[in-house]
Amino acid sequence: MGPTRVPRPAVSRRRFLRLAAAAAGVAAAGAPAWRQAATAADDVHRPRLRLPAATSNGSRVPITVDVAHPMDPGHHVTSITVVNPRDPVPVKGTFHFTPASGRAHVAFQARLDEGPSAVVATADCGRHGRFSASAPVTVAAGGGGCAGGPPAPGSGDGEIRPPVIRIPRLVAGLPVGDGEIIDVQVKVKHPSRTGLALRDGRFVQEAEPFHLRDLEVFRDGERVSRFVLGAAMSDNPLITFKLRARPEATVAVALTNTRGDRFEATARLRAG
Repeated sequence: MGPTRVPRPAVSRRRFLRLAAAAAGVAAAGAPAWRQAATAADDVHRPRLRLPAATSNGSRVPITVDVAHPMDPGHHVTSITVVNPRDPVPVKGTFHFTPASGRAHVAFQARLDEGPSAVVATADCGRHGRFSASAPVTVAAGGGGCAGGPPAPGSGDGEIRPPVIRIPRLVAGLPVGDGEIIDVQVKVKHPSRTGLALRDGRFVQEAEPFHLRDLEVFRDGERVSRFVLGAAMSDNPLITFKLRARPEATVAVALTNTRGDRFEATARLRAG
């Protein structure tokens, strides 16, 4: 008679997951200090990039980039650049920040050309260099994109309107505390034209680009941030960013287009 085999006790899926998580924690705790430090640095520097995986409208693709990095005077994220290397207008925007921004964060809408591609966001830290993240996206055929397509209704040159500042916290009737990091939205009615046309499968520059060139943000006269915009920005963009608030501070924005026209708006914060 052969040796008796003792059956191994069954492990439930839930218990297996708990054991695996515990093992991973032990492994992380036992990692060399340099590796733990590198992982922590990567977590606070690497951009978090959000956009739809697929869309039928390549003329208005929402993109959000956020970096969970402290914005200290001697150590902060100085800029974020968003590109799609495959597109004929690859740079979608370069966004410059200061510690007064409170957080390196921006949300906007951009033109992406049809087909599968990847958007890349690169954050520059003044002390530790560059960190990048990418996200795939597919724009359906005929969805518009960098060639532009027909103008959006009401987006002609005669329909340009000055910017409007909207602060969701104030709209909700909530006060703003000193040093609180708040959302600020800037909405402007302005067309964006790359001047490109698609002819026989190739992009041809048929006209001068016409678009918003930059957006400057001020708090009590001090420039907080500057966003370099381009022809790949969507018509009538809504741009959202962060700001370190001061009670009763005046927030001002100034936008300039490629013709040198300047558009301004101001808003006042309410104290808590």
